[in-house]
Amino acid sequence: MQNIEKSTLMSRTALITLIALLIILFAALFVNTFSIFLLLFGGILLSELFQGISNRLHLWTKWPRGVTLTCAFLLVLAFISGITFLIGNTVAQQYDQFAKAIPQITKDVNSYVEKQSWGDKVKDMMPSGDENGDQIAKQAGSFFKSTFGVFGDLYAIIFLGIFIMISPQQYVKGTIALFPAKYKSKAENVIVKMGNDLKVWLKAQMLEMLFTFTLTAIGAVILGADLWIILAIIGGTLTFIPNIGPTIALIPAILIGLMDGPEMAMLLVGLFLLVQLLESAVFGPFVRQKMLSLPPALVLFFQLLMGALAGAWGILFATPLLVVIIIFVNEVYIKGTLEESLDLD
Repeated sequence: MQNIEKSTLMSRTALITLIALLIILFAALFVNTFSIFLLLFGGILLSELFQGISNRLHLWTKWPRGVTLTCAFLLVLAFISGITFLIGNTVAQQYDQFAKAIPQITKDVNSYVEKQSWGDKVKDMMPSGDENGDQIAKQAGSFFKSTFGVFGDLYAIIFLGIFIMISPQQYVKGTIALFPAKYKSKAENVIVKMGNDLKVWLKAQMLEMLFTFTLTAIGAVILGADLWIILAIIGGTLTFIPNIGPTIALIPAILIGLMDGPEMAMLLVGLFLLVQLLESAVFGPFVRQKMLSLPPALVLFFQLLMGALAGAWGILFATPLLVVIIIFVNEVYIKGTLEESLDLD
């Protein structure tokens, strides 16, 4: 009898050990392949953009879905091509001018710091010479880590987005098929809600990006900044990343301003702060009124977490991924588990 109990105990211990090892294995595999899943999410997000435009065209024209999807893709392609044709040459010239001015800006900043009473303390805290450049390059490389290289990742996102856009129902049905029969209806509702909320979030972000781009361009022209298009593109693009994006945008604004002197740098910082204030206090609430409410502290924490896990791509997709996670928790756990248990009580 004791031998049987001992054998059973050993079997359970072996089973628990095996399960623990499998969990560790899958966790390690997930962490190492997380960036690939992130590219897939980027493709889904791009597909939702195409789907949103397609739905709007279908509502206006009543054309078949296949036609409106094709039109949506062509409209996005035409918009990017048109912007490139209209301002591409100017952007290239301004970027080249900015890149050539960076060494002189760095020298001017170093010269200014050395003249200050606190300059020696700052220099002692900073690495010098090649060590400084190597450290910055190393940190930048670790931050902009990617799976297949930046352009490879972009191609992966674009093609994944196109494939998902062509036949989204096929992927939705395939995902639902993984669930037991009694959960299929719930799974479909959750997936549909995720897609709808992502479309609303994307629409809001695109409007905010356009708003920031327009105001920044107008303000930079009024202030007389030479690289006004670069400033507007940076400000508008980084608005896609809440909290962190506008802060990052201040760095090139200061560098570009220093090309014309400290006064212009301060004016451009003031312009960026004013535009962000108008966007967050006036325009933002107007476009986000139908969105899922996201606590700012939670968004910032998740951005930092995703940045540590996946670098720049993690920060870029952190907010829409958080939208999906909150919907999943709300629909599956809070409504599906807690509320049901409370009803039973």
